[in-house]
Amino acid sequence: MKKLGVCVVGLGFVGGQAHAPSMNKIKNANLVAVCDMNDKLATKYSTKYGCKKYLSTKEALKDPEIEAAVIAVPTPFHCSVAMEFIKAGKHVLLEMPLGINVGQTKKIIAAAKSAKVTLMPSLNFRFAPIYKRVKEMIKKEKVLGKGPVAVHYREYISANLLAAQWPPKSWAWDKQKSGGPLFTLSVWSIDLMRWLFEADLKQLHAVAENHKLKKYDGTHGYMGYAIAEFTNGTITSMEYSGGVCNDQTVVSMELVGENTNLITAIDTHTIKINTDDVHETVHKVQVGGPKVWGHYQMDEHFVSSILKGKAPEITPRDGLIATEAGVKIAKMYRQLK
Repeated sequence: MKKLGVCVVGLGFVGGQAHAPSMNKIKNANLVAVCDMNDKLATKYSTKYGCKKYLSTKEALKDPEIEAAVIAVPTPFHCSVAMEFIKAGKHVLLEMPLGINVGQTKKIIAAAKSAKVTLMPSLNFRFAPIYKRVKEMIKKEKVLGKGPVAVHYREYISANLLAAQWPPKSWAWDKQKSGGPLFTLSVWSIDLMRWLFEADLKQLHAVAENHKLKKYDGTHGYMGYAIAEFTNGTITSMEYSGGVCNDQTVVSMELVGENTNLITAIDTHTIKINTDDVHETVHKVQVGGPKVWGHYQMDEHFVSSILKGKAPEITPRDGLIATEAGVKIAKMYRQLK
């Protein structure tokens, strides 16, 4: 069986805990190497998965076994690293947002088209089991009748988790370098709605604030609210926070149907249905590891698409639209100081 030679570039939270273990297990993928400028991380994962390690992209690009790269470096470096691999003729699965602005994003997309390589944005929510089940309930089972008329999405991440992932003075808190945390984190929910409704954004408005958290010495809390209307008529409110206490991390989504039914998805494990006939029906989604948020499934789709010579379901345009929406939200977000 033909296998695709893959290198995971960037071994932080997502690269090390989601993409590397996924590519190591996918049957038609060959995890050739891992790459990170942090020797300790590179050694850890190369030893764990029995693959080569590189401490620079220049070294990795000399390896003829590498046919594709999963790029999970910090957002400010997405463009430069992606361009290196694209120009070298490598297929790229690029973490979101693709670039720190629309201009960078268009540059990456144009380069991939010119080089005739696959560029797939990492929009893993489309593959998350809980959201795939919600879509089945909407499209096949018609739980919401003709569909959702309104949706409320809520994403609260505790300040201590963000402080651990993005320490004080991290790139994530510098709006000029990264677009800021709201830009960085909002792109997945925007794309999730487009995919769920099979509709495009019609209008989007946002307000946001940030405040310095003294207890974390440089980390900021933030609150952001976005209101969107989609071309199918569904209206959506999206609420984001990175400034809540450590037991309040939650991702939830409430969908109200035109038939008065309600679907509520809570984190990755619970779906509730409320109707006039049955007060509440609870469905559990049993999944673990990198499959929880869809990273394994997404990586597998990337690999199989390339081997079959087909374009992935997630297109560069999807990444561009999500980035454009994230930029609009970020414009309402004051510069962190």
